[in-house]
Amino acid sequence: MHKLIALCQGLNDSFVAENPYVCAAMIRAVLDHIPPVFGHADFKHVAAQHPFGRTDRAHAANLSAFKAIGDDVMHRPIGPSVPRVSMDDIPRPLRLNAMLHELLAVLRAQGATQ
Repeated sequence: MHKLIALCQGLNDSFVAENPYVCAAMIRAVLDHIPPVFGHADFKHVAAQHPFGRTDRAHAANLSAFKAIGDDVMHRPIGPSVPRVSMDDIPRPLRLNAMLHELLAVLRAQGATQ
């Protein structure tokens, strides 16, 4: 849980500073680390198989689609023709907040937040 909190604090700082590359990397890290809590190997399966409500399912689908941008930020080599990532490419905080809220509900149900 401490790691998730630290990642979210770093994300919040980067969002306020309008640093899209760090935001993308932090969101990708969160999306890579939370699937086991939901009983899945990757976030794509969480988004597709967890019993979210309709609105939160849309948030999860958006975050799942965002993973390609996070992968681009983390793995594409620097070069003259690399597309620029901007804050407009970063999911709105509401999307990740909804996912984190569901994550906490799952952890509480498992008795893991005590």
